[in-house]
Amino acid sequence: MRIRSKFCVFLLVMVVTPLCALGFYAWRQTDRLGHELSERAAMALEVSAGKELRQTADMLGENCADTLDLLQTSLALTANEAARDLREAAWEKPVPPLYLDKDFDAGVVPKATLTEIPGTNVSASYDALAFHLPPGLTREQALPQMQALSDMLPFYRTLFARHKKLMLFGYVGLASGLHCAYPGHGGYPADYDPRRRAWYQNAATSHGITWDIMTDAVTRQVLATMALALRAPSGKVLGVAGLDISMGDLFLESDLSTAWGDAMQSMVVSVSRKTVSGQPELVIVARRDYIQKTKDWTAPVELERIDSPQGDALAAVIADLEAGRSGVQRLEYKGRDTLFAYAPIRDKQLAVALAAPRSVVINDAKRAEHRVLSAIDGLLKDIGWFVLAAVGVVVGIALSASKTVTRPVKELAAAAERLATGDFTAQVPARGSDELGDLGRAFNEMAPQLLERVKLKHDMSLAMEVQQNLLPGRPPTMDGMDVAALSLYCDETGGDYFDFLEFAQDDAAHADIVVGDVTGHGVSAALFMATGRALLRGRAIDRPGPGALLTEVNDLLCQDTQMTGRFITLFFLRLDKTAHELVWCRAGHDPGLLYDPATDSFDQLMGNGIPLGAMADWRYEESRRPWLAPGQVLVLFTDGIHEARNGEDAMYGKERIEEIVRREAHRPASAIVNALVADLKEFKAGAHLEDDVTLVVIKATK
Repeated sequence: MRIRSKFCVFLLVMVVTPLCALGFYAWRQTDRLGHELSERAAMALEVSAGKELRQTADMLGENCADTLDLLQTSLALTANEAARDLREAAWEKPVPPLYLDKDFDAGVVPKATLTEIPGTNVSASYDALAFHLPPGLTREQALPQMQALSDMLPFYRTLFARHKKLMLFGYVGLASGLHCAYPGHGGYPADYDPRRRAWYQNAATSHGITWDIMTDAVTRQVLATMALALRAPSGKVLGVAGLDISMGDLFLESDLSTAWGDAMQSMVVSVSRKTVSGQPELVIVARRDYIQKTKDWTAPVELERIDSPQGDALAAVIADLEAGRSGVQRLEYKGRDTLFAYAPIRDKQLAVALAAPRSVVINDAKRAEHRVLSAIDGLLKDIGWFVLAAVGVVVGIALSASKTVTRPVKELAAAAERLATGDFTAQVPARGSDELGDLGRAFNEMAPQLLERVKLKHDMSLAMEVQQNLLPGRPPTMDGMDVAALSLYCDETGGDYFDFLEFAQDDAAHADIVVGDVTGHGVSAALFMATGRALLRGRAIDRPGPGALLTEVNDLLCQDTQMTGRFITLFFLRLDKTAHELVWCRAGHDPGLLYDPATDSFDQLMGNGIPLGAMADWRYEESRRPWLAPGQVLVLFTDGIHEARNGEDAMYGKERIEEIVRREAHRPASAIVNALVADLKEFKAGAHLEDDVTLVVIKATK
């Protein structure tokens, strides 16, 4: 045997022996590392899932709050409309066909107008109301009230055309027992009397909106019912208006619920319930499972309570919700180890809760552990072949390479973990000129940039919240005037502005209405708008005339805007009911648009004046005209609406504004604003606004 061969055999013996020992040691260490990695992965997944569940709960809470606000507003409008129709009924005017519920059952209503309500076996008509007469009430006795409530049909059509997905039925039950429902449908039990239903009784004895969970008498489904009493000026209860909401419509589909399917339960819980002993408890008032609980329609729905053997964890959940905080707790729920995420629904004494089994959350970690252990078994089987093929050089190179690669990777993993916990100062040593070195340098540059983005996002959110709070919360209260306003911003913040300065007057016969537009948009425009608003409100306290007020504000603005190119166009309108006239002053703004339905003509509130902040020492002149006649509509707006363009580069134009105002002039001011906004969105076809849009509609009601 040659010396080279002997030396090779010697090297092999010297390498194979320690390699076998090293292989066995590596197998033991890898097995332990596999279990350790699985446990750490499970913990990391639990923390990550908890954060994601909490974010989802917060999102669902905000969505539910917005949905409930919209439903409460819709219900309040329904009650107001019904009460007004009952007070101002005019019997001589034409009314639409009056159908009783039994007309639907008998097939009297044309089938072409009937549509099956989604999720039910009820066919209803969105073109008709249905009236149900309780035992003892005849059609002749109820006819005057039926004719009065027939005026609800246009209102219900508009409401359901916009929000059909949020509500199943709308209805009004009167003190006489007459029941009016929309969309019109049959199927009522012969002995149905709204006055005996919990939604009617609770609302009739309350001075606000009530909430009940009950089985619907027609569909036999469990529904959430919101109700509000109709009251005469004397306080007498005329009846109750209600809306039926399907349980499922209170929830959004989230990525988590989509990924986990039925494993995660979403629910709305009450945080105001007490046990018999006076202890707070959580009661589920809305859940998808309730939809399937069909029972006798006269029997109350039994609500489920949230219980857990871990009383301290459940008490912590209740304490957080009572304090208005969201969070995540690990507790036993329905016999399973569960991650329980929750978030309050603002101003509603309700909360959204998500219950996800922990076994589902850490399922990926268990699968990873299984793969690691399977790989270890395969490694043990192949180690003999590896010893014959690997030899010493390969082992040395592998060990050296592994150390070279794993060290920077571990450093990156540790720094990434610090970054995930919010430590934006996390850095790694950027050694070498290879890809790992480039990755380390990129990571070091990423953390400060990420911090800046987080700060910027927070600042923009705060700026948007501050600007929204600057807008007035309600229109001025003036007898005979109906006022509504709205601002839409193309960015988080904008330069459009409207305000009601009625606080500057000592009675209800005067009100100042301001509409302004700052050059540009975004944060800088919002700051300049806030400056102009502060000057206007500060100087308006002394109650000068519009001309004097704008002259003084212009002089103050010019001290800050010289050489900046910034200015504000503004329309200042004073409603002076004592003098029975309108006084206004234009500062380079679009003239007000006045529509008179009696003559079907439009007029403009013109006037001279340059934008505020453009030139110092300018004296603004006032214009006057008589008080608005009943039915006349005055629209103030910024150029963001009539200069808006669609995908074909066509301009919205003032003619389209006139068309909508003419069509909607018979409706309240808020409805005119909503119609203009809806038409603008239809015109834009989902495209982003190029400029801010502000609308103020003033309608004379008498």
